[in-house]
Amino acid sequence: MAVETKRRTRLSAEARRTQILEAALEVFGRDGFRDGSLQDVADEAGLSQQGLLHYFPSKTELLLATLDRWQERAVDEVDSLESSDIRDLGRAILRRNLRHPGVMRLRVVISAEATSPAHPAHERMSRRYRETHAFFADHVASGVARGVYPNHLDADAVADAIVGILDGLQLQHLLRPEMDLIAAFDAACQGLIGSKG
Repeated sequence: MAVETKRRTRLSAEARRTQILEAALEVFGRDGFRDGSLQDVADEAGLSQQGLLHYFPSKTELLLATLDRWQERAVDEVDSLESSDIRDLGRAILRRNLRHPGVMRLRVVISAEATSPAHPAHERMSRRYRETHAFFADHVASGVARGVYPNHLDADAVADAIVGILDGLQLQHLLRPEMDLIAAFDAACQGLIGSKG
């Protein structure tokens, strides 16, 4: 009787990195960065810890790459929405993060820690905030030009406020999970730009 052996598929370096990042999103999303170990990520990816370290030499490098991967996927999801209304975009971001509370917690903690210029994620998180601000400012300016939002709105100020609302509400939700995150966001938008027409 022939013994069937399981052959391991050899992946390209890029495919292996993607596999590790998906595993890290799973582990850090479930357990958070502090409690999710490199061994946990390696196990999830079907690798040894040494194999994982070949692609990501430190947990910090893995963290930064994982945050980038999360952001890429978030941008893809938001770009796929049919609406360009900032209320719909904000709700989509919050709903996505609610499905991944570990990653939400990770982002909130890393954002706070990365305010120190010495933190390894400082540049990456500063860039993310600039990009997020620009994203919302463009949508607000476009909405004002189309008559969707009041013409007195300052697109930059509203974008700053939306980013602050999103981050602040997620922090509150992590401390008070019983709060209705979406309802709070809707109430903040109502005060900021009025009701949706």
